[in-house]
Amino acid sequence: MVDWFIENKTNEDKYVTLYRGGILKDILGDNNIPLYILGSEFAEIYFAKDESSFIQSLDDLRLQTLAVLDDGSQLQIGAVFYLPAGSVIQIPELGYKRPNNLIGKVLEVKCMNADLYSVFYDYTEVIDYRAKYGHEVFPPHDPYTVMSLKFSISEIGYMPTRRYVVPVKELVHKNDNVIIESNAIKNIP
Repeated sequence: MVDWFIENKTNEDKYVTLYRGGILKDILGDNNIPLYILGSEFAEIYFAKDESSFIQSLDDLRLQTLAVLDDGSQLQIGAVFYLPAGSVIQIPELGYKRPNNLIGKVLEVKCMNADLYSVFYDYTEVIDYRAKYGHEVFPPHDPYTVMSLKFSISEIGYMPTRRYVVPVKELVHKNDNVIIESNAIKNIP
């Protein structure tokens, strides 16, 4: 387990996410982990196991709260944390084996709005989780729909779990309920 400590040295409350990566040692040598947002890997697993929930109100922020993050070109799911002025929060993270050089930076996020989203995700996330941790999980159907606040963020980074997060209003035409143009096409690398 790794404990991340985030300090807010300002006089303003902040909403933040943790952008981290590093180098892990394994039997084949160093394994570089590109920078990505905490909570974006295995988000559907945490959600299914009720270890996290999607934020629907700024008054309802638990330690492991998931939200939709928007860097202006793509949407991703990640953990968002409330950081009161002049405070320090501790964020535990499990799953590291033989960490060598972990790096992280705090990215401030700004709340934009709440919306209903359909999330299409790569089911190999579930297979990888079962293989990595040996736990049986029952993830949400692919796709699943969830209400969440959306936050603007400066960068998304690497996406360990490929997913398409699409506002439902972009999927459903108002008159005849047919799929029309959506931003899912913009998310394809």
